[in-house]
Amino acid sequence: MAISFRTRLLLIFLSLLGLTLSVTLWAVLRATDANARAGANRELAVAERVFDTLLTDNSRQLTDRTTLLAEDFGFKQAIATNEEGTIVSVLANHGDRVGADMIVLMSPDGEVLISTHDIDSELAELGDSIRQQQRPFSVLALAEDAPYQLVMVPVQAPQLIAWVGMGFIMDTALLDSFRDITGTNITLLYRAGESAPVQSFTTLNAELPVAELAGDFASVLDQATDQFGESGWLSRQGVLKDRDGQQLGMLLSVSLQEALAAYDGLRNQMLAIAAIALVLAALATALIAGGISRPISALVVAARRIGQGNYNQKVALHGNNEFAVLGDTLDSMQSAIQERERHILYQAQHDLLTGLPNRDQIGRLITERLAEEPIAPFGVILLQLSNFDDLSDVYGLSVMDAVLPQVASRLADTCRDLDKVGRIGTDEFLLLVDGLMEDGAVAEADRYLALFDDAFRHDSLEIKVEARLGMVFCPQQANDYEDLMRRCHLAISEARHLGHSVATYQDGQDERHLRRITVTNRLQQAIAEGGFQLMFQPQYSLEHQRMRSVEVLIRWNDPVLGRMFPDEFIPLAEQSGDITLITDWVFNESIRQMRRWQADGYPDLGISVNLSAKDILKDSFVDSLLARIQQHGLKGEELILEVTESAMMADTERALKNLKRLYDAGVELAMDDFGTGFSSLAQLKSMPVHELKIDKAFILNLATDADDQRIVKSTIEMALQLGLSVLAEGVEDQRSIALLEAMGCHCIQGYCLAKALPYEDLMAWLATFNREPESFLQA
Repeated sequence: MAISFRTRLLLIFLSLLGLTLSVTLWAVLRATDANARAGANRELAVAERVFDTLLTDNSRQLTDRTTLLAEDFGFKQAIATNEEGTIVSVLANHGDRVGADMIVLMSPDGEVLISTHDIDSELAELGDSIRQQQRPFSVLALAEDAPYQLVMVPVQAPQLIAWVGMGFIMDTALLDSFRDITGTNITLLYRAGESAPVQSFTTLNAELPVAELAGDFASVLDQATDQFGESGWLSRQGVLKDRDGQQLGMLLSVSLQEALAAYDGLRNQMLAIAAIALVLAALATALIAGGISRPISALVVAARRIGQGNYNQKVALHGNNEFAVLGDTLDSMQSAIQERERHILYQAQHDLLTGLPNRDQIGRLITERLAEEPIAPFGVILLQLSNFDDLSDVYGLSVMDAVLPQVASRLADTCRDLDKVGRIGTDEFLLLVDGLMEDGAVAEADRYLALFDDAFRHDSLEIKVEARLGMVFCPQQANDYEDLMRRCHLAISEARHLGHSVATYQDGQDERHLRRITVTNRLQQAIAEGGFQLMFQPQYSLEHQRMRSVEVLIRWNDPVLGRMFPDEFIPLAEQSGDITLITDWVFNESIRQMRRWQADGYPDLGISVNLSAKDILKDSFVDSLLARIQQHGLKGEELILEVTESAMMADTERALKNLKRLYDAGVELAMDDFGTGFSSLAQLKSMPVHELKIDKAFILNLATDADDQRIVKSTIEMALQLGLSVLAEGVEDQRSIALLEAMGCHCIQGYCLAKALPYEDLMAWLATFNREPESFLQA
């Protein structure tokens, strides 16, 4: 589920404030905790000094009391005279008066004379102290599993005659008095040896599990400190005695909870302040978020509306703040977008040069008209500027770009209310003529053709534009746009083919068009699979009385279409661009077959191969052809290449250049179908060819037609004057042969010799011809 901007803003502000307050509270609580611990540690340090002072004061008081005993004359005399009963009595009485828990009397050498407790473990320390000094001293001693504070005072009369000691037990009474003075709990931990159990006195209510304490004495103190810490006590430890296995230490403890309790009020105040701040921040943020989210929501609604293409509603935001400025900017933006979309839509639907509807728009209008129910009759006219390319070559595209709007203006002015006109190509316009029927087609066509009677003007130029029309009638001839456009183009192609200005679509043109498509597709498959066959028609030299060469003719028997004639598929191959692939195959296969018959006993028999006009205009093809001629070592009459005049019509300069390259390479060149073109005589003098092939149209009736005889004779004489040889094709009778020989024709080709033959039949025919040539050549 999406979270609103207002909610996100509220969450962000509260999160930031909460984080800030949390860090602040954490810092304060940490500081108070540290301060409480520091105060508690200071209190423990003071308590430690107080405890030291307490021990010192107790030691001084014991020393004073014990000194009174040591200075008693009767006590001294009893010691001097070794009156044991008197000594014991005095010690007992004095001990009772001062409240001593332990009484000790030792010789100057450190020997225990009288003791109320077993102090063997302390003898070493006491002996060292006695031997090192002559003044009173105090020690902490462990006797009979209890700690004592023991004061030793010398007895002199006047020489040192003994040491007397009074000791007080350090039990809970002492510790309680210390706690009462300082308010600090104290625990004494002691043991009489490394392996002895730890014992304790404490002012704490909690019982210390001393049985679990083990290790060296420092570790024991640390373990006890940790156990007190787990119970909420902060402790300070100190070692009072650690000698000869006698270990005595203390733990001063204060309650950490009580130390922190002093700051409870401060913590509560900080928590209350934080809670109040969060509540106030939430309210303030909600107000701010509302003030921001409302105009943003309005802007979002406006942006969505604009995104849906609705530009008619203004963005109303009051005030002088940034949101109001943004609203005004959004208003300006939607106005600009609306204007830009209108402009883009216009450009998408119209031709920018003429302002007429473009291909898509006029197609949409026609499709809508075809979708009406019922369909009102109308006609569609495809108008093509037939000389546009020629005019562009002469005047240039910029001039023709200036003429096209004038053409569009005339067409638009001629249209009636329900008629439509659009530009669908560089030189093509499409007209929807409402109500146009076949019976009015001629008049309508004349009306539009009349628009081109007057020349168009550009600057000082007068430009005569010619038009060609293809017409289709709806709905009887087309009920969808694709069919309609295809049939318009078929109609205009028919007009171009017939040389007419107007043509209407006729039934059956679709089938012819589909056959051309089918043939083109099957042709490509035949090229890929090598589905062609070569046929060979002999060419006889009248001059040398021998078989000079054979013309290579291609045949195609398709498994789907059946037998196909070159007159049908070669033009389609030229249109589709596949002709060069066919020529390549024919050339390579012809060379292969020629090598076969040369090896079979016909070394002087050459081949004549036809080149398409498309081939001779390709520099790359001529390069490849020259390379293969050199590769195969072809020379002289071994290879004759036949070209037609149509190659010269398309691009004279390039055709002459490539023919000259072949001519210079020693290739025999023949002009095929001579006499059927319109510029034969004018171009003949500049064409690099060796031979003319007179078209069969002048040869078939040569024996009976005097006009054909004059034409052929004059052609042969002209060729001889130009140094060219002549071949007549289509020779079918011996009389024609005699006439041609008399006229000086060099070679003949035709049914009088043989039709086009496959290779094996050609070999059989050549064998027969070589045996009886007169049966073919004489009447």
